[in-house]
Amino acid sequence: MSATMLFINGEVVTVDSVFSVMEAVAVKDNKIIAVGTNEEILALKGEDTDIIDLAGRSILPGFIDAHAHLELYGTNRLGVNGKTADSISELIERLKEKAKTTPEGEWIRGWGYNQNHYAEGRHPTRWDLDEVSTEHPIIVVRTCGHISCVNSKALELAGIHSRTEDPPGGKYERKAGELTGLLLESAHMNMFLFANYSEEEVMHGLELASKDFLVKGITSVHDAGGYGPDHIRSLLNAVSSKRIKQRVYALYGSLHDSPGMVEMGLQSGIRTGLGDEWMKIGPAKVFIDGSSSGPTAKTRDPYTSDPKDSGILYLTQEELNMSLGKAHQAGWQITAHAIGDEAVHMMIEAVRSALEHEPRQDHRHRIEHSGMTPPDLLVKMKDLNIIPIPNPAFIYEFGEGYVRDYGERVNHTFPLWSFSEYGIPFAIGSDSPITTADPIHGIVSAVTRMSNSGKEIGIGQRITVQEAIKAYTWNGAYASFEENLKGSIEPGKLADLVVLNDSILTCDHSKLRDINVELTILDGKIEYAAKKEGVI
Repeated sequence: MSATMLFINGEVVTVDSVFSVMEAVAVKDNKIIAVGTNEEILALKGEDTDIIDLAGRSILPGFIDAHAHLELYGTNRLGVNGKTADSISELIERLKEKAKTTPEGEWIRGWGYNQNHYAEGRHPTRWDLDEVSTEHPIIVVRTCGHISCVNSKALELAGIHSRTEDPPGGKYERKAGELTGLLLESAHMNMFLFANYSEEEVMHGLELASKDFLVKGITSVHDAGGYGPDHIRSLLNAVSSKRIKQRVYALYGSLHDSPGMVEMGLQSGIRTGLGDEWMKIGPAKVFIDGSSSGPTAKTRDPYTSDPKDSGILYLTQEELNMSLGKAHQAGWQITAHAIGDEAVHMMIEAVRSALEHEPRQDHRHRIEHSGMTPPDLLVKMKDLNIIPIPNPAFIYEFGEGYVRDYGERVNHTFPLWSFSEYGIPFAIGSDSPITTADPIHGIVSAVTRMSNSGKEIGIGQRITVQEAIKAYTWNGAYASFEENLKGSIEPGKLADLVVLNDSILTCDHSKLRDINVELTILDGKIEYAAKKEGVI
C-alpha cells in the first residue's frame, strides 16, 4: 500500500498509550497508515508519494483547543483592539479613528481592554466613550468577555436608564445613582446581543478565526458558544462551506440566557454526538459564575482584594440541577462555565444529582475552566469522573491579578499538577479570544506557571511538556468522545498533524516560546505552511 505523504527523520510524538517517540510516519489520503523507523516508513513510498524530511523537528497530533470562541475571536478582528493599548486615552484615539469610517448610527466596537494594564488604572466610562461619538452607539468589551462599557447613545438605544433594575446575574454600575456605562455579566451579555453583528460579519469573522487557528496548528476546536441562538447555525454553515477548516465540537449554550439555549436544544430532540467528524453537537452548557480576572468569579470566601465581594452567580443550585439534570436525562453530555471554587462546587453537585437520578457510565461530563479547584473538590471530581477544561494561559496574562484578588488560592487555580496526581483527565482550552489561541503559549504557561512579568504563580501546579501535549491532543479528543478518531499519531486515525520548527521534547524550557508551527496538516492535506526554506 503506497502512502501519499511520508514524514521521515523526525521526532514523532505519537501521544499513544505509552507516549512513544518514533522516527517517521506515513499517511495515505486522510488517514495515518504507519508509524515507525525511517526504513519501515520509506518502504511505503510510491511513485507519487510526497516525502517531507523533518530533520529532527517534532511532528505531533494536530492540536485540539478544548475551549475557544471562534465567533468572538473572528468578529473581534473586525473591531478596535484595546488589548494592545496602554491607556484609556490611547483606546479613545483608536475608537475615534474607527468612527471616521463608520456610517453615522452604526455600532463602533472595541475589545480586549484591561483596566489593570491601563495607565489610568480604571475602567472606561460612558463619558470617556462619549468623547468618541454621541451619534454612534459604542461598546468596548473587557478582555474577559464578561464586562463591557458603552456610551450614552448605546444606553439610550437599549432603553437603559438610571431607574433600570439590574438584570438577574448582572449589574449596571452606578456612581451617585447615575449609570457609568459599565455593564457586568448578564448586563453585558444582554447589551452585546442587542449590538450583535450581522450574519455576513459573523461568517467573515469565522473564516478569519479559522485561518489564524491553522497558523497555530489547531485542527479541532471545541467551540464554547456565542451570544445568541443563531450561533450553532452559523457554525454549521461555516463548516459545511469550508469557511471553517477545523473540525468543530460545538458546546450547546449561549453567553446570553444559557438555560434558555439548553431548553431549546432539548425541545429540538438533538443531543450530544449528532453530526460527523467535521462538526458534532457537544455538551449542553450553562453559565454559573463570572470571570477570573474581572473579578466576578463566585468564590466561597470573599476576595483578598475586596472583603465585601465574592462574585456573581447566574443560577441557583436548584436552577442548575434542573437545567442540566434534564439534559443529562435526555442523553446529553453536560458542562458549565465555573471559575470560582463555589461555582465549581455547584457544578460538581449538579453532576452528582444528575447521576443519582439517572445513572450513566462513561458520561464524560465536563467543567469548563474549573478555575479554583482545591483538594476537597478534586476528590469529588475524581469520584464522579468529571473532566475539567482548564486555561493555563490565563496564568501568564492575569496571574498577578489573581494573586491580588485571590491570595493563596492561586495555588489551586487551574491546578494541572493536582488533576494529574488525582488521575483526573483534563483537556486544555485557550478560551480565545480572552487569551491567545496559540497552543505553544498554553503549553509554556502550563510548564512554567510564569506571569508576563516573570513572576511565578502557583508553581506547585507545573506539569511536564509531555503532560501538556497530551492535554492539547489525546485528552481533547477524549473530552469529545473522539479518542478513537484523533488525538494521537496511530494507524487508522485521521491525518490531522502539526510540524514544529524544533524538537519540543528536547528544547530547553526557556526557549519553548520560540517554537513555531511550520506545517498544519488537516485530513491529510497541508492547510498551512510557513514560507521557510526546507519546510516542504
